[in-house]
Amino acid sequence: GKDKAADRAVRIMAEHSRGIAFLIAAGVSPSNEGRGYVLRRILRRACFFGRKLGIEKPLLSEIAEVAIAKMGHIYPELVTNQNLIEEVVKMEEEKFISTLDAGINLVEKAVDEAASQGRSYIAGEEVFRLYDTYGFPSELTAEIARGKGLTVDLEGFEVEMEKQRQRA
Repeated sequence: GKDKAADRAVRIMAEHSRGIAFLIAAGVSPSNEGRGYVLRRILRRACFFGRKLGIEKPLLSEIAEVAIAKMGHIYPELVTNQNLIEEVVKMEEEKFISTLDAGINLVEKAVDEAASQGRSYIAGEEVFRLYDTYGFPSELTAEIARGKGLTVDLEGFEVEMEKQRQRA
């Protein structure tokens, strides 16, 4: 349509929901490592784009349901695992929504602060603080910053992540 950003957000949500359904049907569960972390990141990114569209309630399980209906005759494992897929997606999305709302506000404050200081980026330390303290993914911080014409210092973020690994 006429709103390219909205079209992009809808496409991302649809594509991610399909991928999410297949990953869960293949036995992957959201977690903080390996394939589970990839699944969690995809879920969170799709959730973020739903928020950008102004969607306030969990919606991904409904989108996954459509994907299952369209593709289930070709991939019967989607139909077999439909209840599990919908439950996992809804639970993960509900868990993330409060983090997302708080995180978006914090990132917007960081964007405003960077702009008021004449910087075109959000410092790696700040990206790390948002991740470490609030569980807000660096990818989403970068996405929000990009939407406001800023970048993020991902190298600085990685330095902070490595420092934390050394402490642990």
